[in-house]
Amino acid sequence: MILVVIVSRFVTSGIIPRSATALTVGGTKVSAAELNHYYVDSINNYMTEMSDYMSMLGLDTSKPLSEQFFNEAEGQTWADYFLNQATTNVKNVYAIYNAAKADGFTLSNESKASIDMGIQNMKSYATMYGYPSADTYIAATYGEGCNEKTYRHYAEVQMIAQEYAAAKNEGLTYDDAALRAEEAKN
Repeated sequence: MILVVIVSRFVTSGIIPRSATALTVGGTKVSAAELNHYYVDSINNYMTEMSDYMSMLGLDTSKPLSEQFFNEAEGQTWADYFLNQATTNVKNVYAIYNAAKADGFTLSNESKASIDMGIQNMKSYATMYGYPSADTYIAATYGEGCNEKTYRHYAEVQMIAQEYAAAKNEGLTYDDAALRAEEAKN
C-alpha cells in the first residue's frame, strides 16, 4: 500500500513533465512542462486572432483538439497543428535566447517587473477561481508539471528573446548605396 501511495504522489507531482525532455534546441533541453506553456499559448493566441473564423475553419471548441482534423487528408488533428506551432515557437525563441545568452545579454528591470506582475496576476486568478495556490492554477491552465517556477522560466526566456531581438534590430544600419548595389546585382 505504501508503494502505491509513493508512486501515485510521484506521478501526480509533475516531476516527470518537468524533467522529461520534449525536444532539444541548440543544445538546450526543453522539458515537456515548458513545451506545454508554448502549446497552450499557441492555442490561446490562435483562438484570440481567429475567433470569428473558427467554425469556418472546422474548429469546435466544445470538442477535444485531438478528435478534430486540421488536415484530414494528412491525418493531422488540431492538436497536432498546435503542437507543431508550439515546437516552431520554441525553436525560434531558443535560437534568439541562446544567442542572447552567448552575448551576455540580460533581462531589463522593466521586464523583470513585468514578469513579477504576471506571476502576481496568476496568484490573483488562483484566488479568484478558487485554487489553493498559483501552482495549482498554473497546472490547471498549462498542464501537469507546470507551476510558478516553470512559468517564470518560460516568461524569462520569452522576454530575453524579445528584448535581444529588438536590441539587435535597433542596432542595424544600412548604407543606401550598398543596398542599391546589392539590389541591382539580384
